[in-house]
Amino acid sequence: MADTDARYRSIFDTTPDLVLIMDENGLVVAANASVHRVLGYEPEELIGNPLSRIMPERYRAQHHEGFRRYLSTRKRKLDWRSIQLPGLAVDGREVPLAIAFGEFVENGKLFFTGILRDVTREKAASDTLQFFSSIGPELASSSLDFKATLRKLAQLAVPFLADWSAVDIVVAGGKVERLAVAHSDPAKVSLARDLATRYPADPAASFGVPQVIRTGFTEFRADIPAEFLRAAARNEEHLELIQSLGLRSYLITPLSAHGRIYGAISLVHAESGRQFTEADVPAMEELGRRAGLAVHNAGLYQEALEANRLLEEQATELEQQTEEAQALTEELEAQTAELIQTAEDLTRRTDEADAANQAKSAFLANMSHELRTPLNAIGGYVEVLEMGIRGPLTSEQRADLGRIRVSQRHLLALINDVLNFARVDAGRLEYRVERVDLDQVVTDCEAMVLPQIRRKRIRYSSEKCGQPIFVAADREKLQQIVLNLFSNAIKFTDEGGSLSVSCDQTDSAGQVRVRDSGIGIDEDKLESIFEPFVQINRSLNNPEEGVGLGLAISRSLARAMDGDIVADSHPGVGSTFLLTLPRAITSDSA
Repeated sequence: MADTDARYRSIFDTTPDLVLIMDENGLVVAANASVHRVLGYEPEELIGNPLSRIMPERYRAQHHEGFRRYLSTRKRKLDWRSIQLPGLAVDGREVPLAIAFGEFVENGKLFFTGILRDVTREKAASDTLQFFSSIGPELASSSLDFKATLRKLAQLAVPFLADWSAVDIVVAGGKVERLAVAHSDPAKVSLARDLATRYPADPAASFGVPQVIRTGFTEFRADIPAEFLRAAARNEEHLELIQSLGLRSYLITPLSAHGRIYGAISLVHAESGRQFTEADVPAMEELGRRAGLAVHNAGLYQEALEANRLLEEQATELEQQTEEAQALTEELEAQTAELIQTAEDLTRRTDEADAANQAKSAFLANMSHELRTPLNAIGGYVEVLEMGIRGPLTSEQRADLGRIRVSQRHLLALINDVLNFARVDAGRLEYRVERVDLDQVVTDCEAMVLPQIRRKRIRYSSEKCGQPIFVAADREKLQQIVLNLFSNAIKFTDEGGSLSVSCDQTDSAGQVRVRDSGIGIDEDKLESIFEPFVQINRSLNNPEEGVGLGLAISRSLARAMDGDIVADSHPGVGSTFLLTLPRAITSDSA
């Protein structure tokens, strides 16, 4: 290239097309300034590099093979006027280029001239035309299943119109629902859906889909600056997720028909590096009008079907009303007589049940009281004998007395359970409800049962409440409930098993959860374990360990304090008992 050729230099420097000159080895020896404008390279960066430097990796081998073949045969495989390849920009974008080649000889050396024209706008126009031709029949024929049509619209829009597309529609109550999102990479689609779920759009936002649906005006940005993304992000994690999508330019247009907004379609350019301009707005708004009309027509069609269905139902109902009215009168008369009889029966049965409960409670209380006297006497005589007052004892006799003492204490405990149940059942207990620290009660009870836990070598874990949890309860009765839950779990957990306790709270209640790895309970028997004198899998228990009143008493005490106990269990896996009590009102909230 001769520097003295001013006319050639002027054309070379000012043409909007990329001009590259290569030697017979395919290395660039000159490049004009348009290389920087279109692809971002400085001309000096390309000097001494092959043309494939500005090609995507997948085309480089093909280029080298074609260049080698031309040097050896002087024949082109393709017409130079029909070559279109993407150029690889500095930032990784692929820019569609129309390529023409020429050659000349200077000072006995062969050179090649490459003219590369950016055809981004031409390709976009072609893609838009192709998209409209494919989606037009779909929108025109949309009836009831307009949602499927809009989902297909989102799919077809990629990559013709954008790298990303999404459709949002207005549903009942004026809420906006994301109907579809599309991208060529399924992983990115999943990421976008997760992003929308975790960070839903603010309905009052002054930009984006909410703004377009609210105003009915198209919104687009040729460039999306970093400041815009930061302003839109809720937090740093949200910002990182948005930035990972690589968004560069967007256009959002309403789905509208007959003055009504049915939703919006969002089109976004990202990795392709394309940009929306003002010239794209009319075509996209036409797309929004066609899609909106499809939704509108589908709504009219559905309304017509619904109106026809209602008319048919009303005609049928009118035919039946006369017969039903007469039958209803006769039925009401019969029901009135039946209700009167049922009310009388219920009153009688309620009176009988109350009398039976009172008799049962009185019997249990009296029986428990009468039995405690001889049992206490048995205990006293055992102590007298052990003291040797009646004479010396053999080791076998002392062992027998020990067994008698254990049985006497156990039987006395069972009778006390019966007496306690009788008092609870009769409603004769008094409750001193106060503000109780739930964690402290669990800790106190834990200290009482740790020897039993260690004796059975049970793996035990306790998760403290952390933040103090206060409940409204009678401290003594709450402690009795927690001890019962501990004892029940220890009893049904095999040696070497596991047991854990934790507490937490909801807005209205404090909770204690006791979980064991014991024998478990069938689902159909879960409720029956809270009935008095019921023991599941009794054959697996030590018959001296209780009569099945602990859980019945515990649930009655919990419910008397406006709480409850529920169980979840699976045979062979273990059981979980959940105690719930109302939270105490603090001085701050009083």
